[in-house]
Amino acid sequence: MVIGNRARGIALVLSASALWGATGPLTKILRAHGFALTDILSWRYFIGFICLATCSRLLPTPPGFRIDAKRFSSALVLALSIFGVNTTFTWSNFFTTVANAQALTFTAPLFASVLAWLLLRERIRATHLLAIGIGFAGVCLLAFSPYAGTAGPPTSLSPNLPVGNALALLCGLLYGWYFVIARKAAQRDTAVLASTIWQFLILSVLLSPLMPGTLFKGIEGSGYLYLVIYSTLCTAGPILLLNLAGLFLPAHETSLLALSQVPFSIFAGMAMVREFPPLITWIGVVFILVAGFQGAWGRAVQD
Repeated sequence: MVIGNRARGIALVLSASALWGATGPLTKILRAHGFALTDILSWRYFIGFICLATCSRLLPTPPGFRIDAKRFSSALVLALSIFGVNTTFTWSNFFTTVANAQALTFTAPLFASVLAWLLLRERIRATHLLAIGIGFAGVCLLAFSPYAGTAGPPTSLSPNLPVGNALALLCGLLYGWYFVIARKAAQRDTAVLASTIWQFLILSVLLSPLMPGTLFKGIEGSGYLYLVIYSTLCTAGPILLLNLAGLFLPAHETSLLALSQVPFSIFAGMAMVREFPPLITWIGVVFILVAGFQGAWGRAVQD
């Protein structure tokens, strides 16, 4: 049973990473269509809420949506935390490359391991510390090498500015925090789907004043199609999958496995916005994949 749960957790995180891998390239495409940061953030949660609520009604046993003060407070903390993650990551893609944004975001395992130890009392084996070190080495190769980023010169869609890298690093801190609180929330309340829907509803209501302005920008229909894809496949889907993974995996293991988002994102960047990373980036990717593999097969020991 333990092995089955572990396999489910790994599959959930890898699926979330594959979906979230397209976030960076799609952010650049949405920007090219005329969407501002406020447009993307406000609409992604509303569309995501509609998607999750609709899909939940199709289940054989739809989740109940009654909420007490404890679940609401948990959903509120999760909502504000993932909003911070999404905001800093989306904004960072306005100012730096997909590869750099992803790399600095995935300092998250370093932050998650410390926070999980402090807040959840998760003890980490040497194999996981080794995996974190290998993954961080790969991140450094991507983020700090003068030869990383893109093989060609910076462009309007793919600049390489310090502010973008700083935002991505802040995203890494917030992402590490999110892994920890998602794990804690799943341990307290197994109704993860209902909690996630409330998470999206809260953000939809808070950001609703920003939504009408988008409609007056004259953005063409194809732009809104990309926005729907972005909001469902790259927002609602991966957030739900990561929240569900909290039922089966410790927070620091989830954060290690989520390193797989980096190569997924780089491949998506190559296909969608024609960013072709140089050799040093691929060396960093190898380090990250080794770290993810090590984290997947290592064993965490908890009190």
